[in-house]
Amino acid sequence: MGKSKYDISQLKKTELDAPVICIQNCVATFSLGLTKLNLRDIAQKLSFCDFNPPKFAAMTIRIREPKTTALTFSSGNMVCTGSKNIDESLFACRKYTRLLQNHGIKVCFKDFHIQNIVASVGVPYPLKLNQLAEDHGPYVSYEPTLFPGAVLRVENPKVVFLIFRSGKVVITGAKDIEQIKNAFLCVYEPFIFKYRDTDDLNLSSSTYRLKTKKRRLSY
Repeated sequence: MGKSKYDISQLKKTELDAPVICIQNCVATFSLGLTKLNLRDIAQKLSFCDFNPPKFAAMTIRIREPKTTALTFSSGNMVCTGSKNIDESLFACRKYTRLLQNHGIKVCFKDFHIQNIVASVGVPYPLKLNQLAEDHGPYVSYEPTLFPGAVLRVENPKVVFLIFRSGKVVITGAKDIEQIKNAFLCVYEPFIFKYRDTDDLNLSSSTYRLKTKKRRLSY
């Protein structure tokens, strides 16, 4: 059974000096204005297109500036990953469209949407993940034998936090950068800062997971 989502709409933003959030990836989708593309034919004509249907149904195109990858589907839809902000993602998507147009493919650019933004934060101290999971059991999942981080799912906005022993936090699921910032400022104090580990500062992540496993087996 999946974990419940913690409603953070009633939480106040922290007044503590929170660490800076870094955007790692924006995932966008857009349409080329067609309902059917012959990907095999396009890939044979254009050397910069990679298409191997036995392995993957989409055609892959990459550009260096901005450094991104686009997956082109026969339905005429494209998925662009790798950009560091929304403006860069929009620019890259338009560039992919123009690249195809310049090589005689009659397409257009429409229906641009951000589907997911992935961000990361580094806090300067290790975290007590086991205690975090014990205190917030319905909302936090921590299974160190399966995954090294604790998973916190929240709503309003709907975002997922991957919280690691080292202090690294990965935030995913938002479609807007402000959603990520607001969500992090709300959960920072009650879910992260509160669980800083000042007792075992030198305990590595792997040793901490082993210690947690032994502790659970002893119950």
